Amino acid sequence: MINFTSPHTNDPIKKLQNLLNNCLHSIIDVFSNLSYKGEYKELEIEPEESSEYSYFINLLKERENKNKEEIKDEKETNNEKETNDEKQTNDEKQTNDELEPLNKDEEKNYFIKPKFEKSLKEEILDRVERMNLILKTIDECIDELPDSLIIEEEKCKEIKMLQKKKDAAKDELKNLYNEYDYIYNYVTYYLRDLITNIK
Repeated sequence: MINFTSPHTNDPIKKLQNLLNNCLHSIIDVFSNLSYKGEYKELEIEPEESSEYSYFINLLKERENKNKEEIKDEKETNNEKETNDEKQTNDEKQTNDELEPLNKDEEKNYFIKPKFEKSLKEEILDRVERMNLILKTIDECIDELPDSLIIEEEKCKEIKMLQKKKDAAKDELKNLYNEYDYIYNYVTYYLRDLITNIK
């Protein structure tokens, strides 16, 4: 696996881009080792109860059983309000429904478990840990990003300030032009008068 690290930067947006880039390279590293290029990985089939997923499967089963019990309790509560004949019919039907799954063969689920070398497994786990660290840093980096609303308000203030400076510069330019025109006319008048007197 290649230890890729993006260059360091203090810019929050650039830092976020670099972190995402690092995370992407880590994912590519993991998938490149899970691919079947080169030598084939050994696979073994293991029963559901001994697999790494058994804990989560049991949780799902517990939740499913709990939901079934709640539905059953609701049905029993509703059936109490009905007549004895209807209640007896419903009870028989419910008993038949409960007995049906017991007669069926239990379906067994199996999982395909890849067998990796210990060093390769450690490298993959290292990359996964690295991705977790990068994701935490990304969360911290997102908090450092500037607020777009604040930036917009600051830009509007800057534009208004520049508009005022432009108007002030425009007025100052008019005044300078008037002064220049006055000086030009003054100099021209006295130069003419001087030339006339010399002649």
